[in-house]
Amino acid sequence: MHNSDLKNNAKKALTGTYWMAFLLSLIFSIIVGACNTIISTIQYAGVDYSKAIEYAAEGKLEKAQAMLQQDDPVVSTVASLLSIAIAVFLTNILQVGHNKAYIHNRYNKEIKIELLFEPFKHYFNTMKTMFFRDLYVALWSLLFIIPGIVKSYSYYMIPYIIAENPNISTSRAFEISKKTMNGEKGKAFYMHLSFIGWYLLSLLTCGIGAYFLTPYTQATFTEFYEYTKSKAISTGIASPEEFRAA
Repeated sequence: MHNSDLKNNAKKALTGTYWMAFLLSLIFSIIVGACNTIISTIQYAGVDYSKAIEYAAEGKLEKAQAMLQQDDPVVSTVASLLSIAIAVFLTNILQVGHNKAYIHNRYNKEIKIELLFEPFKHYFNTMKTMFFRDLYVALWSLLFIIPGIVKSYSYYMIPYIIAENPNISTSRAFEISKKTMNGEKGKAFYMHLSFIGWYLLSLLTCGIGAYFLTPYTQATFTEFYEYTKSKAISTGIASPEEFRAA
């Protein structure tokens, strides 16, 4: 399946539901953004912004930059740990719900905002599976950036698999994704690259345009998942039942 096919299918899936998809993704972005703001507030709580602006206005850019850098290791450590905790216990769960809503829309032509929060009903398994996905990607990234990127594509299907079947075991979700993504990583990477032009254009609107682009990109990523799911079933990597909640 070519990128053009995925994108055409995504447009069809969003016909009549785009604005609800926009609202769904906006809510998701607001929650994630609020969490990031909390972390930044903690990390830069001791920064004298008025003084930094004064230095910048006087052309003393090095002094302004120095003031904006947080040198307190305790504060930086607390902010880093909080960032990890928020990702593990909150935003990863919402990411799965975000995926679930777009999968539901693909089959039912209906965006249900409440699906964003449904994974909290299966909290422990969802949290555990997403935690290990992030952990493995982080560990591979320690070797070099490229191995981390490759592994992230190996685990591409995981947030979608547990969105459809929150009862699936962590090990099985990993197994299905890794086997299915063999030979598909390059396609997934190219699919992501194909949106760079749109994101560059969104910079002309100070990033606001990215919010309007999200439903289109997310629907396209969902189409790619459906393609890989069909491959998994047709090749015997997984059964249809493993993609449905018991």
